[in-house]
Amino acid sequence: MKKTIILAVLALMGSAAMSAQEQANTEQREKAISERIGKAAERMAKDFNLEGDKQKAFVETYTAYQKEMFATNQMRGESRQREHEGADKEFTAEEAQTRIQENFARQEKQIATMQKRLDVQKKYAEELSKTLTPQQVLKVLNPQRRSGNRDGAQQNEERQGQRRGGFDGGERRGGFGGGPRGGFGGGF
Repeated sequence: MKKTIILAVLALMGSAAMSAQEQANTEQREKAISERIGKAAERMAKDFNLEGDKQKAFVETYTAYQKEMFATNQMRGESRQREHEGADKEFTAEEAQTRIQENFARQEKQIATMQKRLDVQKKYAEELSKTLTPQQVLKVLNPQRRSGNRDGAQQNEERQGQRRGGFDGGERRGGFGGGPRGGFGGGF
């Protein structure tokens, strides 16, 4: 009986410690996100040459906007792993029907999230237009990602071709025949 009580107390203490750790991690993550948003707001205010009250208003509005957008990202939470599980597997009629309904539910959730994001953007576009020009509002609402530009994509494709051994017209070495283009006779 004593052992059971001791084990129960230890289990409760362990779960309380884990809960406290999870809460601390959540708080640290939220603090880090807030810091990143604040730094981004300051950087954009500097880029837009905002000073004084305009800068303060922009930073407050931008911070609120980003926090609301981040909250909509949390709505997405559901993983797409289930969608790809058993892709090669044959399903029974019931399993297939269940999958169809799950896909519909997931898509409805995605649409609801997209609608929420749209509503947030509309709200803040109006709010930001009190401080910024339309061009600046566009930059805030549709930031350009550095890694996703066309030059980066083109460079990535070139690297892919090199890693694949030049199948996109690049030179290949080896193979039967040993010629510079590889293959069975070399010079093809």
